[in-house]
Amino acid sequence: MLFFIASLFTLARSQEPECVYRIGYSPIELNLESLRGQHYTYYTPDNHEWMYSPCMNAYPCSHDGVTVQAMVDHSPVGVNECFPWAQFNASVQPYYDFGIATWIFNYSNGEPCYDGSQINRTTQILWTCEPEDATPRFADSYNYNECNVLIEMKWAGACPPSPPPNDECVFKSGLLGGPSMNLSTVKGDIFSLQETSQNGNIFSYEFSPCANSIYCDSAKSGHSKSVMADIRDSGKQCAKWLAVWSGDAQPFYDRTIFGQDYWDFFWMDGEECGEGGPLEVLNARYYCNPQIPTLNITRAYENGPCQFRIEIDSNLACKNASDSNEKASNQIKRLNQQIFT
Repeated sequence: MLFFIASLFTLARSQEPECVYRIGYSPIELNLESLRGQHYTYYTPDNHEWMYSPCMNAYPCSHDGVTVQAMVDHSPVGVNECFPWAQFNASVQPYYDFGIATWIFNYSNGEPCYDGSQINRTTQILWTCEPEDATPRFADSYNYNECNVLIEMKWAGACPPSPPPNDECVFKSGLLGGPSMNLSTVKGDIFSLQETSQNGNIFSYEFSPCANSIYCDSAKSGHSKSVMADIRDSGKQCAKWLAVWSGDAQPFYDRTIFGQDYWDFFWMDGEECGEGGPLEVLNARYYCNPQIPTLNITRAYENGPCQFRIEIDSNLACKNASDSNEKASNQIKRLNQQIFT
């Protein structure tokens, strides 16, 4: 219940311009000032036209002998008639639904509702986060009865800000007092593992925590890129890259059935897996090993179509390194390898 309530924060009023909406003092905001007075139009499959102008009553609309300036109006296509559904009112504040990353406005100041079910026509306006829409797009309208309509705008500007890059390379799990993993001492260092395939080919796997320290001149695509992880052939030529560090990765912390700490990272920004295929997914798993002060890559292998895993032993992954010893850690590691492969 608390989570649901928290996901529907009501915005606190502040000294912002009237078309800038913010959740309290957080960085999450919807700034419509640059869109004030712009015209957006949507045509429904049943030949109706809906028009919306953010933060301005930009549409003169005459209906039943009354002329008003409307922010939202509606006209049947080919019919010289309009219906004013909403007028801009700076006192109307949206609420933000974290579950669907959407700002929701409710305006109840349209023309009188003719069926008597409510006083005025009501318009619900949704501004939904859509990273691909650099400019606002009137995505949909749903006139679900004579007196209520929902219209949806999609825009990258409605998205919450990206989390700041994790420059410190410190990761935490859970709330205060939860386990943490500090990789700052190995940030940008390059660790590698060399293996020989069943047909005798030698490959090496490289990994650089929290940095794109590896330069890959990909033999697969012909593109060059600074990356976090790659695969190299026997001539040290980069065969393909596996992941690019972006600073916003958040790991999952858990313990094996034998009580060993581990951290799972996932990146979905590797090189294309086959021509026109999906991007390679990298899972980097850090196992607690109190005998390894830095990092030691123990295994690297494909664990599914277009999926790759790198397993790493490190004291830095231990929640309570002093509670373990070399014998216990090695025994646990062998058991894990038997179970998870």
